[in-house]
Amino acid sequence: MAKKLVSTVAPSRFEKYGIYFPEDWDITYVDVPYTDEQLIEALKGVEYLFVGAVHPVSAAVIEANPQLKLIQSEGVAFDKIDFNKAKEMGIPVCNNRGANANGVAEHTIALMLAAFRRIALSDRRLKNEDYTAVKGDSLAMGVHEIAGKHIGFVGMGAIAKEAVKKLQGWNVKISYYDTFRPTPEQEKELNIEYMEFDDLCKACDVISMHVPVFPETVGMLGAKQFEEMKNTAIVVNTARGEVINDEALAHALETGQIAHAALDVVAPEPTPKDHILLNMSPAGMDRLTLTPHIGGMTDEAFITMLNGAIANFEAVEAGKEPQNIMNR
Repeated sequence: MAKKLVSTVAPSRFEKYGIYFPEDWDITYVDVPYTDEQLIEALKGVEYLFVGAVHPVSAAVIEANPQLKLIQSEGVAFDKIDFNKAKEMGIPVCNNRGANANGVAEHTIALMLAAFRRIALSDRRLKNEDYTAVKGDSLAMGVHEIAGKHIGFVGMGAIAKEAVKKLQGWNVKISYYDTFRPTPEQEKELNIEYMEFDDLCKACDVISMHVPVFPETVGMLGAKQFEEMKNTAIVVNTARGEVINDEALAHALETGQIAHAALDVVAPEPTPKDHILLNMSPAGMDRLTLTPHIGGMTDEAFITMLNGAIANFEAVEAGKEPQNIMNR
């Protein structure tokens, strides 16, 4: 008997990487965006749901489908899934924790360097303005090296740890804040020191966000923290847009409270044209570098994530426990 699965991850993703479910799986694809009603209808009689990392699965969808055996996120994020409702109904929610850690860690460091060197700003101006003027302005503003800087990581999960490892040998000091601290042995191995969140924001030259979205992390980097940061500080976010207060960040960029923000994520996604961060003054915009949530979207990461998801579905079907249950 065919195993039935609904996927909001498009078939083109599987085709691009040549990765497919076994032939005895019956796959129904749901186009994004979709409504609760459309997803509920598609899931009738289906036991497995595969969703993109930012595709929503509401409590209503879960409650209407108690037969589900597994909800699997393609990526690391799973906050768009009502995992508490799923837990209440005994449905595991899994992610691909760590699968894109290398890609996001690389992107994190790339954003740090792009901010210190104002790479995006120079690129944009050089394509439209006089070379000598652009170079002169860049030198007047100051060009900085990452060497000798104090880098603060907010969250010390798989991605942050990978970034820390890559920064070894760069002659930087690394501190971190997390509610779940690594062991003293791990801290020593990574050459990192713990700091309280507000102290880290005050002391560091770079504040790099690596926390998931929970009620206590939404807007955790806000007006208070920006006011206390160095005016030379750089904020990097490759986690989720929700963890930074956008109004406070826009004010910090407009007024020069901080030197730069380099963001791979801005909430909501896709970012609307009327978003506050896209409507700042020229000075504010010059202090902002954006990429469209592509840090972990490398070909290598997608291959790992698709294979990991399929392995989890097959494990549950075989009566085994899946990997990375996030609502245990």
